[in-house]
Amino acid sequence: MESLPQTFIKILESLVELHSNYKRPIKSKEIAVRLGMNEGTVRNIMISLRAMGFIDSKTGPYGGFTPSQKAMELLRSPSMMAGISDIAPLSTDKGGVTMYATNIELLDMLNPFITKAIIKVMGNLRQLQLGSLVRIGPTTNARIVIEGQVVDKNEQMREIVISIRKFISIPKVKVKEISSKNVLVISRIEPLYKAARIFSEKKIRALPVIDIDGKLVGLITSTDVARAYAEGNLNAVVEQYMRPEVPLIREDDDVYDAITLMMDKNIGRLVVIDVKGNPIGIVTRTDVLKLFVK
Repeated sequence: MESLPQTFIKILESLVELHSNYKRPIKSKEIAVRLGMNEGTVRNIMISLRAMGFIDSKTGPYGGFTPSQKAMELLRSPSMMAGISDIAPLSTDKGGVTMYATNIELLDMLNPFITKAIIKVMGNLRQLQLGSLVRIGPTTNARIVIEGQVVDKNEQMREIVISIRKFISIPKVKVKEISSKNVLVISRIEPLYKAARIFSEKKIRALPVIDIDGKLVGLITSTDVARAYAEGNLNAVVEQYMRPEVPLIREDDDVYDAITLMMDKNIGRLVVIDVKGNPIGIVTRTDVLKLFVK
């Protein structure tokens, strides 16, 4: 038996009940009023349901929608599913995560140009205005990221409808599969100009810093070198300008973890370490983006 998102099911159930009560075709507006939903959203779902054979329609002033036998069989089935059930941070174009999406249902599946989604939201919906740009994800289980514009919201049902601009599925890939190999390192006591030379010759922007025992103690970037030269400190050593807090990720971690860490820390690179904690590579935001443009 075919499965449908929960909102589709709610609309079908309302259609069946209204049709049973009034013994006539039901208009999308009647269902919208009953459920407290936007009529345009209901109409779009009804079109999809009709294309899938769950409802029949009749045109004219006395027209409307009626449930098909297929719909009746579905509603009697105990195995109905409810879309992509997951939880994911929901942020706006103004920044910050103060809400979470707990369910995502895709609409307009037959229209590749106007794809929408209904998002069940946990948090204060008053923070979201019509026209706001939102980002949902990455989701924990389905591993997706959705970006779109809010086109409708229903505070009573705690739902928003977004027009999708981007829909990204994160592949299951280990960090070591996309990170740089044979990573260069530099000692903390080396002169800073040596780091500048490596950046110039190797066309890289960051170096892990080690102590005399080979232990990872920091990270030096081309920005740090530029700052030292801007301050006129041409004879500085690496440890004077290195960053002691190194963003780390293990080689066998999932790329999902790398994306999440970069987003949480608002950084563009992570040092990859092996099981002993030794630096063996660097993974950058560019390395991750290449997964989605092949």
